[in-house]
Amino acid sequence: MVTPYITFAGNCSEALEFYRTAFNSKILMSQPYGEYVPEGVTALPINLKDWILHAEMNICDTVFWFADEIAEPVVEGNMVKLTIKLPSAKEAQEIFDVLSVGAHITLPPTKTFYSTFHAGLKDKYGISWNIVAEEAPGQP
Repeated sequence: MVTPYITFAGNCSEALEFYRTAFNSKILMSQPYGEYVPEGVTALPINLKDWILHAEMNICDTVFWFADEIAEPVVEGNMVKLTIKLPSAKEAQEIFDVLSVGAHITLPPTKTFYSTFHAGLKDKYGISWNIVAEEAPGQP
């Protein structure tokens, strides 16, 4: 099993709420740093107690882990793309509509030979998503 782990630089709570809304999901657990300071970290953000140490959310039957990272700088990257498969184009479009706010669209929604909906974007937090409907063209 692979668990997608997404780190942020102080805005994890905001991102969790965004993804909760986008995927109509629930935050399974969320723990702030509080008084905890990881060993060896000396340059602490002022509001560390409010940053997220660990959170979990079920997105399309996969549990994702989230955290605000303080041990090393968080930079946007394109090394990981997360693919969300949904039963229908309607459901895929609904999620795309929410995720696309403030996003860079890498593949506008399109109908392909294998799916009634496939789209790609890098969301406002720098996370790359593929959104694919499981229904093939010609299915009722």
